[in-house]
Amino acid sequence: MPKPLTRAAIAASLTTHILGRAGVCLETIDSTNEEAKRLARAGAVDGTLVTAEYQTGGKGRLGRSWVSSPGSGLTCTVLLCGGHLPQTPAGVTLLAGMAVCNTLREDFGVDARIKWPNDVIIGSKKVCGILAEAGVRAEGPWAIVGVGINITDDAFPPELAQRATSLLLATGRIQDRCAILCGFLARFEALLEAGGGLPRDYKPLCVTLGRHVRFTRNGQHLTGLAVDVSPDGSLLVALPDGKLVSISSGEVTVQGIYGE
Repeated sequence: MPKPLTRAAIAASLTTHILGRAGVCLETIDSTNEEAKRLARAGAVDGTLVTAEYQTGGKGRLGRSWVSSPGSGLTCTVLLCGGHLPQTPAGVTLLAGMAVCNTLREDFGVDARIKWPNDVIIGSKKVCGILAEAGVRAEGPWAIVGVGINITDDAFPPELAQRATSLLLATGRIQDRCAILCGFLARFEALLEAGGGLPRDYKPLCVTLGRHVRFTRNGQHLTGLAVDVSPDGSLLVALPDGKLVSISSGEVTVQGIYGE
């Protein structure tokens, strides 16, 4: 079992200017995103970090639940406001995904890739999910970015076995959660401080591009070829009739990923 995350351990490893410098490390919470929202409304500062060993009501994208056993993963949420708030909510998700992806690739030697818009995968299986939410308070708008990374899981229930993996399964070792967290925060801050736009090296890491995808538009199920990601973070899909459509939200199924 990994050591519990503590503020002292995080502070000793941080290389950021703002992200993670303030925050709380909790044993149990309903959701790190919910706690970050509460802190945001109470006036928390830019970069405030919430971590938890266990969530009783963890959330995924599109209202799904995010379930993990205590201490088995890295579960954290970062509050962004002021200078670290990107222009578009989609940009928050994509930049966080890129920061996670590069941390796993560069620091742990795994061939991590991005499944647009909010998953990081190893092979064809999910190792990380990201959930961004936004709001407004008296001081101005804010966004929170929740990140859940599977770290020490050595097996998954049958309904997830074809879809999920962990760093332990990918590397054969239990990795240091504090190192993963601080590596992510450093890369995320650098991307945000670079202007918050979509970096050129995002697209080569995105496995969605060049694959056939399925999605729903106005109640109609459509299939097309994912051809690009626009500067605002939308996925551009070429339909069989040649029409190009832009997808900014909703469920996208990617051929060859998660057993699809």
